[in-house]
Amino acid sequence: MTDLKTERHTPRRGESGPIPPRKRRYYMKNHQWYFMTRDGRHHGPYSHLTDAEAALKLYLRRCGIVRVAS
Repeated sequence: MTDLKTERHTPRRGESGPIPPRKRRYYMKNHQWYFMTRDGRHHGPYSHLTDAEAALKLYLRRCGIVRVAS
């Protein structure tokens, strides 16, 4: 699992200059995990953080944002 605090203050590939404000993508509500997309949609609930992380990766692949390594 990625350290969320460090991730929010690290430049992304191709970024230069000041790091823009970032929000946490994963959050817990009523003992269930969710993730939020950049367009503000919330996905979940998931029983475990690892399930939410896996669902986000699948979502990003389906949207064509992240490609599977060949």
